Amino acid sequence: MKQNLLFCLLIAILVLPVTAQDNNAYLGALTIDITEASKRFHDLADTIAEDHYGWRPAEGIRSVVEVINHVSEGNFLMSQALGHESEYEGNNTDTKEGALARLAASQTHVQELLASLSETDLTGTVELFGMTVNHYRILAMIAGHTHEHLGQLIAYARSNGIAPPWSDG
Repeated sequence: MKQNLLFCLLIAILVLPVTAQDNNAYLGALTIDITEASKRFHDLADTIAEDHYGWRPAEGIRSVVEVINHVSEGNFLMSQALGHESEYEGNNTDTKEGALARLAASQTHVQELLASLSETDLTGTVELFGMTVNHYRILAMIAGHTHEHLGQLIAYARSNGIAPPWSDG
């Protein structure tokens, strides 16, 4: 009996740090991923001339500025779901300057959220978009949302003869 208890304690001592380390590694990897995708998104949005901000591929599809504002709104909304409120009150988001300012504020807001999180912060669940999701999933949603619309913005830019600044043309 003592051997079984000792064995269980030994396993717990060995497994718990690995689990915490894996979770920390996951949070670290997500932070890097979100940071890099956000930078590319912002750099591309900045590269696109303001006279293209109203461009849309077809009627009823988001314009360039609407895509940028959509990503900003998603950043604020998903961060808020994790209890990270924003007091940002940006105006003129239909201009390049306004949209980029709001995008930068939303991306900073996400970075502040990521820096503030601890392992215990990530164990809970919340309601978001009609689903019960854990906190890790919300972070994955932020990353996925950024990547999805980065791809959309790349397609918009390429359709207008604009190369992403990190590419060779």
